[in-house]
Amino acid sequence: MDTSRPTTGDMIAAVGGVVLLISLFLPWYGVSVDITDFSASDSGSGREALGVIGILLYLISIAAVATVVARAAALLPATLPVPVALLGLGALAVLLVTYRIIDIPTDGHVPDQVELSRKVGVFIALVGASAVAYGGWRTARPAFDGLHKGRRRPEGRAAVDGLELRGRARAGRTGAPRGSRAR
Repeated sequence: MDTSRPTTGDMIAAVGGVVLLISLFLPWYGVSVDITDFSASDSGSGREALGVIGILLYLISIAAVATVVARAAALLPATLPVPVALLGLGALAVLLVTYRIIDIPTDGHVPDQVELSRKVGVFIALVGASAVAYGGWRTARPAFDGLHKGRRRPEGRAAVDGLELRGRARAGRTGAPRGSRAR
């Protein structure tokens, strides 16, 4: 297999990294204040609201794009497990973004007049992070499939279409329907 040529999985991971990077500059959270005659609203991007998680997502997105580009330019050794790294980075990004979807970052005290909301950027980030993970998985899948191909089954067992047959049940079959006698 030519490791310098980017696969479809590599391209998916790279596009996912770009989408994740762009999402950090989009609005992730909104805040609305409604007090009697006063009403105001504002939004914050992932870059502004996330702190350390934002930095990690930024690094993951850059690493996803950089590894695919470096692999396409044949700058990485063939023995380096780039697809597995992309899968791991993407999975970490999915976990971080999911955490920030569930838990909006606040200082702990939100008055009743303040309403917090999630904006489109956080969901675009989830799509980008998922694409990085899926691209890594899709590229690494042949290696994972090869892990179990050489395994042998215990003596007397065979598998047909995923069903495991025991030796006695297999040996007595003649192809006749169950309950009838073969002649």
